[in-house]
Amino acid sequence: MSCSNHKCPFFKFQDDGDQVAEAELPCMLSYSLRPVAFQKGEILFSQGQSSSSLFSLTKGAVKICSHSPDGQERIVGMSSPGSLLVGLQSINDPRHAYTAIAVTPVLACKINHRTLLEYAQKKGKVAMRLVQAAGAQLAHSRAIMEVLVHKCAAAKVASFILLMTSKVEQRNGGFVMPFSRGEMAGILGLSEETVCRLMANMKRSGAIYAPRGKMEILDWNQLQAISEGAAGHSAT
Repeated sequence: MSCSNHKCPFFKFQDDGDQVAEAELPCMLSYSLRPVAFQKGEILFSQGQSSSSLFSLTKGAVKICSHSPDGQERIVGMSSPGSLLVGLQSINDPRHAYTAIAVTPVLACKINHRTLLEYAQKKGKVAMRLVQAAGAQLAHSRAIMEVLVHKCAAAKVASFILLMTSKVEQRNGGFVMPFSRGEMAGILGLSEETVCRLMANMKRSGAIYAPRGKMEILDWNQLQAISEGAAGHSAT
């Protein structure tokens, strides 16, 4: 049995510079992994829920939220297919510190904590990929923090758009933005009206094309300049 989740941190291990066969992935993780699917709005796990598994996304996007005692939701992170593992922060904790919610239809591999750690103890390749996934998680968290500390609202919005995509994804002419304008506002600490106005400005300037629910970056250099707060691009 081979795995089609090519973006999973545990896909295709390296051995002295050579890739092993796809079929080795199930052999290395075996019963710790099973494919799962979630519809938009479904919960992968809830804050306070017993923690026993993490998820490697094959398709879709997930928002990571915390909830205050009065029930208010605050988005504290996001994940999409790649090196990030949803629920990694709870691998050594008995309960999840956050709630993970699918913001698009999601396909994922569900990986049992205990079995993954057992593999990591026995197989150096698994342990190294787990360390790399933890490093990617920290780098992603730092990137989010850098977006949030921007003083300029326009820089926050541009930085968030850049964080959500890559030039590789642009080869097909655009991508679906998994977050609504309101959710972007909540993440960035702005009003929804401000986010809508700033994105409209970016559309008029030719930096982006953003029909409802979708996004295409037309001018990477201009959007990068806005994200850095360059002169002439810092209007709020």
